[in-house]
Amino acid sequence: MRIPLTILLAVVLSTYAFVAPLSDDHVVDANADAPVHFSLFVPIVAKSDTVENVTQFLTSAVPLVEAELKTVQWYAVKYTNFSTPTFAIFDTFRSEEGRVAHLNGKVASALFDNADALLDGAPGIKPANILASKVASKPDTGNATAGLTVGLTIPLTAKPGQVNATREVLVSVLPGIEQEALTVDWYALEFPDTNSFAIIVFFAIEEGRDAHLNGQVAAALFASAETLLTALPDVVEFEVVAVTIK
Repeated sequence: MRIPLTILLAVVLSTYAFVAPLSDDHVVDANADAPVHFSLFVPIVAKSDTVENVTQFLTSAVPLVEAELKTVQWYAVKYTNFSTPTFAIFDTFRSEEGRVAHLNGKVASALFDNADALLDGAPGIKPANILASKVASKPDTGNATAGLTVGLTIPLTAKPGQVNATREVLVSVLPGIEQEALTVDWYALEFPDTNSFAIIVFFAIEEGRDAHLNGQVAAALFASAETLLTALPDVVEFEVVAVTIK
């Protein structure tokens, strides 16, 4: 019989609470000054009767993620315009070592150990390179979402021969994103060895999402879609479940 994910996580948390101080005091991240260029995007589809359990797991996982020395930003979201109850985890790292450490960590272990009971299929793991980013959110231990409430995921598929051009466009729009006062965190991702990209963006208020979608950067990206992409990109809306920022 499988142990419910929320119970397993509580056991892990209590164990970690006993040993964490020694680890935090004696371990130093050798890549602490490196740029944040590595990430993971992990879609999670809950069973129809486990949505609340998955939500609770993602929220209660924050202390474990905060204790991961090499995990920089970690976001858990729930999509609002999907027909199935779909969540996703997006997290960032300064090195491949940090990404691997997270995949071998306690949160990932608890999730995969109980996937059969809670999820409609195994979580997908999509390593990605961060091409460009704006991160204006700040650590806020008193707020489960660091003040972020809603966001967007925009998957992009480049045409054959247009991968380099798509990459260049995503990097080039960063100055425009930095001028969007209501766009808090924004990431342009490339999934290696594919022709796939994605934009993931977070806002503190709904008005920020609307302003971004109606802004000059979004207009420029969609204007280039016919030349660069296999199809017009879908805009997938989500609500923010939990966040930790370092």
